[in-house]
Amino acid sequence: MADDLKRSGGERLRRSSIFILSIWLNALGVALVTVAALGTTPISSIWYEISLHVPLTFGTVTFIGNFILICSQFFLVKDHSIKQLLSMAAQLPTTLIFAASIDLNMLWLQAVLPEISFYPLRFALLLAGTLILGLGVAAEVKADVALVAGEAFVKALCLFLHREFGIIKLCFDVSLVLGAVAIGLIATDFTEVASVREGTLVGALMVGPCVRIILPRLSFLDVWFKGRRAAAAEKLQALHGWQPVITISREYGCGGRVLGHMLADVLKLDFYDSSIIEMVAKESGMSAEFVKRHENRIDNALLFEMLSDYSTPVDKSLSTVDALYTAGARVIKRLARHSPCVIVGRGADALLADNPRCLKVRLQASPAYKLNYCLTEYKLAKEQALKDMTLFDKRRAEHYLHYTGRQVNDAANYDLVLNVEALGLDGCVKIISDAYSQLLARAAQLEQEQAEHGAPADRAAS
Repeated sequence: MADDLKRSGGERLRRSSIFILSIWLNALGVALVTVAALGTTPISSIWYEISLHVPLTFGTVTFIGNFILICSQFFLVKDHSIKQLLSMAAQLPTTLIFAASIDLNMLWLQAVLPEISFYPLRFALLLAGTLILGLGVAAEVKADVALVAGEAFVKALCLFLHREFGIIKLCFDVSLVLGAVAIGLIATDFTEVASVREGTLVGALMVGPCVRIILPRLSFLDVWFKGRRAAAAEKLQALHGWQPVITISREYGCGGRVLGHMLADVLKLDFYDSSIIEMVAKESGMSAEFVKRHENRIDNALLFEMLSDYSTPVDKSLSTVDALYTAGARVIKRLARHSPCVIVGRGADALLADNPRCLKVRLQASPAYKLNYCLTEYKLAKEQALKDMTLFDKRRAEHYLHYTGRQVNDAANYDLVLNVEALGLDGCVKIISDAYSQLLARAAQLEQEQAEHGAPADRAAS
């Protein structure tokens, strides 16, 4: 964890407690899915299938399998420093707790629950286990304490093979499921595979989306991790670094780029749109052409998420699209601290949510207006214009949802939602300019109030 050295002892303790809780929740979710007898989760399928044919418990086989993955990392990584070896060793207690929790949860569930033959009840149990697993994964990501053995193995394998995280993770999970099928068929003379059934598919499809829904709702933990006084002092300190910014989110064909230029000229602000591509290229080490081609794509990320049993913080992933998003986020935040500006697109409204001087604008219009704009301003043929309108809006919405957990059309994400067709670009510029002036005045007042009331918090935190 990049910020671990900056964390206080109390914060580390609180994060560790949530991390241990998340491990237990993950184990409970896996146990519930397994007890439903409709198969088990993809990443646990091979360990469960093996446990059915050897005199070892599900948890014991899980520990042995993950122990092998931990040891394998030693041969995959070139860095054998003390820090790297300690990182590998730290996975052992996590694996032990997870394996023991699986067996304990399996024991009490099998003792409490009678053998269930009613299929709808078994399916309900499967859904409950999947939801709990999603909660556990979200808590694990939020705690941000350590990588689990499977994730660390995939990360090491990516470095060894020089391949993207998403691709290797997808292949790894699919290999586990295929391995479980092969073991089950061989062990039962090709008659039965207990670990891979409809429950495996449900787990594959549901866990990722559940994590995406739950994770934003655990944001209250951020304040608890740091402590209220420290969090308040940190927020107050951060306020002084932000510059006034207007972010423009738009539907394709609303003239967002033109409007941004007009605002920048009227308000004497810097303007950033396609110029960010060069900055992201420099930040990420990739070519500008590559960035332009991939900046609003998630490619196989959705499939990868659906087949994963857990999500990973962006800074732990080696996916190219994740790397581009992370580089873009750094660039946008740096620009927002450098000088007053207008930023078009790229999820800037979500990235700058903590900036009290940021005015977040969304532009909308009717399909007929947007089509006409594309025909007259972009000089597109009607068929191509309709195709681009659908494609660009779809890609932007998926990308925005994937990385922010928000719906791009949700008015709650913005300070202003304007109908360009009804107001015209000049009308929108006037409304945004007036709102911008009012926002700056309000932000200055708020900063003064927080400075007056935040001083005790600063002293207490220090």
